[in-house]
Amino acid sequence: MTRTFALAVVLGALAAPAGANVVTATDIVSPSGQISCWAVIHSTEIECSAPYLARIGELDPFLALRKHGKASYSERGDYPGYGHKRVTVHYGDTWKRPGIHCSMKTSGLTCHNLSGHGFHLQRGNYYRF
Repeated sequence: MTRTFALAVVLGALAAPAGANVVTATDIVSPSGQISCWAVIHSTEIECSAPYLARIGELDPFLALRKHGKASYSERGDYPGYGHKRVTVHYGDTWKRPGIHCSMKTSGLTCHNLSGHGFHLQRGNYYRF
C-alpha cells in the first residue's frame, strides 16, 4: 500500500510541474513574447508565428496544425484568429484546443495533435514531426 502511494506521488509530480496551468484561451503568447499562437475562427486549426521563422515569400510565415494530419508551414497576410487579448502561457503550462495539446517549456513550444503529428518552435529553430 505504501509503495503504491509513493509511486502515485512520484508519477503525479512528473505529470504536472507545481504551478502548471492548462490554458484554453484562443490567443496566446510565450513568456518571452517571441511566439504567438491563435485558434483559427470556425476551425480546429491553430497557427503560431515567431519573428525568426524563415520567410518563404512576401507574407508572414506561420506553422499550422489541425486536430488530424501533419503540421504545415505557410504564409499569410491576414489574421484568421479571434483577436482576443493574448494570454501568456508560462513555462510548464499547457495550451489546449480541440484535438491539440501544446506544452510551453524553456526549450520552446511543442504542439501535437490526435494523429501524433505536430511541430516544435523555439528561438532560432523549428521543425515539424
